[in-house]
Order: sequence, then structure tokens, then C-alpha cells
Amino acid sequence: MAHLPGTAQLPPALEAYEFTRDNVLLGGIVDPELKRLCFRYLATPDAVDVDSFDGRDRAALEWTRAIARDSELADDELWKRLHALFTEPELVELGCAVGFALGQQHWERTLGLPPQTGVS
Repeated sequence: MAHLPGTAQLPPALEAYEFTRDNVLLGGIVDPELKRLCFRYLATPDAVDVDSFDGRDRAALEWTRAIARDSELADDELWKRLHALFTEPELVELGCAVGFALGQQHWERTLGLPPQTGVS
């Protein structure tokens, strides 16, 4: 797996990134495929038809949209569905993964890299 630019020059940053990658982005308690779907949505929202999904996938994508684009979309109805479909630890992990991936994608774009749909 490729390292992020500059992390090799600051070992604690590389260690922190590798821990997050291994334990939140790729590992953890939430299905990695669901996280990858959310990461794809962050990178290219028009390429993911949220309406074609249901259940956990749809709720996760709608929450990802709220996190990335419009926090007002995280209304009581969405939170009710999220809590019905996910445990509290799963919501913490998924929210952390989406937030990290969103920040990483923005940072990578400032470096001139194309939108990444996975974990760099």
C-alpha cells in the first residue's frame, strides 16, 4: 500500500495514519465494503445512486451525504434509522471513517491527485 506523501519524514504521523488505516478504515467492526461504498460516494457522488440502495447501505450513504455536503440532512428521521440499523460503536467507527476519508480526499486534491475512491 502506498504511503501518503511526506509521512515517511515524520514517523509519528505515519504511525498514526497506519493505525487509523488498519483499525478504522480497513478493519474494525463495520463491514469494510460498506465503508468503501461510502468512500466512493465521497470521491464521486454522482457515480453512486443512493436511491438504488436500501437498509444499512442507504442509511450509511445518506449519513455520508450529510457529513460531507449538508449537515441539515442528519435530521431526527435519519438518526432514528441509523440507530435502528447500527450499534453505537458502529456509528462511531463509520462516522470516524467517513470524516477521515473526507479530509484525506480534500488534502489529496490539494496535492493535485484525482479523487481517491479507496484508502491511500
